[in-house]
Amino acid sequence: MSTTRGTPSPVAVVTGGAGGIGRAVTAALADAGHQVVSVDRTAGADPAAHAELVADLGDPEAVTALFRRIEQEHGLPETLVNNAGIYEARDFLDYTPEDYRRVLDVNVGAAFFATQALARALIAAGRPGSVVNIASISGQSGSPDTAYGTSKGAVIALTHSLGRSLAPHGIRVNAVSPGLIDTPMAARIPAQRAAEYRARIPLGRFGAAAEVASAVRYLTGADAHYVTASVLDVNGGLH
Repeated sequence: MSTTRGTPSPVAVVTGGAGGIGRAVTAALADAGHQVVSVDRTAGADPAAHAELVADLGDPEAVTALFRRIEQEHGLPETLVNNAGIYEARDFLDYTPEDYRRVLDVNVGAAFFATQALARALIAAGRPGSVVNIASISGQSGSPDTAYGTSKGAVIALTHSLGRSLAPHGIRVNAVSPGLIDTPMAARIPAQRAAEYRARIPLGRFGAAAEVASAVRYLTGADAHYVTASVLDVNGGLH
């Protein structure tokens, strides 16, 4: 893909690209003219439309190696969407240390180390960039699924911190915080709790993955060049 003759398309990396929101984001960024590299624990994106890589995003060393490979094979990315995440529906009293670490390693650690790997490369090259973290309303209002809510709260804090620390290098860091979105992950929410959530949403419905992707496209685009360290809610008015 090329935006103009002799000018390669900007490279965007989307982690968790095989999931519902990830697929929508890869499609939106490709439509905006990016060469999209989709990364997930398993294959599942559309290889005809996007480059697809498999990596353990909970392993910091694997994340560092992944970004070296992406730069070698596709060029230096200028956009990163940290969408990789896992959801554990269980009571706080039932969590094991392994459960807790797994959720935090993927939901927070992957975003931390992927952003670090990209920022190091961009700063070394003297180039600007944009990072969008996919957070969640669970990180703002709390969640019965304690580890998940805790992890998403950490993603929001990470966004504010990195937005400030990387701004002098021309690297913007923002987050999109979805409410209840109609995805396979949301389908794992117990039915009674999902119905209670739906009843509280002022717009009266769950969101669509494409609506989250539109927010990501905005934050990575030229119209948001003065936006950093910010969180954009996409939640139908649920607070």
